[in-house]
Amino acid sequence: MLATGMPTTEYVELARCATESGPVRQHRLVDHHLLLAEVAPLSAGHVLVIPDLHILAAALLPPAETIRFDQICREVGLRLTERFGRDSYLTFEHGTGRTGALLPRRVKCAPTEHAHVHVLPNTIGPGVLDLLDQHTKADGYAGIRFDPADWATRRAALEVQGSSYHSFTVGTCEGERGMLFRPPGGALPSQYFRRFVTRHVQGSGEAFSVRSDWRDEVVFADGAVLHDIAATALFLEACEWQENRTSTLTPTHGHE
Repeated sequence: MLATGMPTTEYVELARCATESGPVRQHRLVDHHLLLAEVAPLSAGHVLVIPDLHILAAALLPPAETIRFDQICREVGLRLTERFGRDSYLTFEHGTGRTGALLPRRVKCAPTEHAHVHVLPNTIGPGVLDLLDQHTKADGYAGIRFDPADWATRRAALEVQGSSYHSFTVGTCEGERGMLFRPPGGALPSQYFRRFVTRHVQGSGEAFSVRSDWRDEVVFADGAVLHDIAATALFLEACEWQENRTSTLTPTHGHE
């Protein structure tokens, strides 16, 4: 267990040295769902919310559990805005009804075949959805504005053979707004939302190359990335969650 109150520099050293395979990953359990510090964060406070059921998309949760899962994502997002001094938070998910190997274009990066929603502070700004709309249209992907509480639309997207949905939302204490993508080719390109966020925060230089990809050999060698992992670990450690159980996990690979 990572000790509460440990200086950030010591957390970074733990992240660098704690296991032979790479940094440990701080996590919490809330209603049996996992809150996990992203191993390749786009910014400090980048958290994965992972359903307890082994499914390929959060929308495949039973309706009652989907509501609670949505509440957990929102609670994490609002706490992140307070902790990291932002006006809003972002979430995104690449969900599919079939394993990536069976899709025309892979929606997951092997071997991660389990639903996970990214939640992180909004480091882009209030116009993030307009920027995303422009960005995706330039790439030939048409999205629609939608209410993030509308899980029925996401479920419907999974009913078509070779289907997927890609959701991107921005949230504040007043509510959430989002965009939903259902590309005809089966999936957006790998790392698509990661690259969008990184491009608008880091530009197109070396920092973009490091942050837009989750390859361990890149991110674990970058001091700024390790600092952000540590900051997220501190966030998860400091917050009082409904289920107050903490441990560490060695890294897993392949998060979209």
